[in-house]
Amino acid sequence: MDTAKSAVIRCFVAIEIPESIQALLKSVQTDLQPWIYKASWTKPRNFHLTLKFLGDVRPEAINDISATIQRMADTHSSFSIAFGGIGAFPNLARPRVLWMGIKQGASTVSRLAKTVNHELTHLGFSTDTRFHPHLTLARLRTATNLEPLKNISRKHDTIVGRSMRVNEITLMQSQLHSNGAIHTPLSVHHFSA
Repeated sequence: MDTAKSAVIRCFVAIEIPESIQALLKSVQTDLQPWIYKASWTKPRNFHLTLKFLGDVRPEAINDISATIQRMADTHSSFSIAFGGIGAFPNLARPRVLWMGIKQGASTVSRLAKTVNHELTHLGFSTDTRFHPHLTLARLRTATNLEPLKNISRKHDTIVGRSMRVNEITLMQSQLHSNGAIHTPLSVHHFSA
């Protein structure tokens, strides 16, 4: 066993998604699955908005990371977000990741991610210069042109009547297993108001 690898915790900072929204996102996946082959679909319990991927972290650094995130959360107020719009990275013609975007609150999420990035540089983490708020619906195993699906995906431009209030952010552990990742909250950080 690689003791160096087992002595670290794979982490990221995220906004967790409530079960009611997870169920709606699952229905979007179900609608798209007949058209997209050879994809690994995100399990509903793993839906989250990643603000910062930290990678492998030494266990003794977790308390400092949590304290930094809490100080930052203490300066933020809660806000609302609504999901809608399907896209892909790098694009629909050559997708590797299929995602659901944010229709309301995207600029607030982007500012929050920027703050998280900035605050964690003090602990030696690099700054991510590219950020696009999204929820990963699937990872495609083979190149599949999804441009023809534009008409089907348009019906998901807005998930009607479903917004969520963001009151906190979470430091998450991600454990990779053969049947998919398991995400476990390490610490939850509530906003000031």
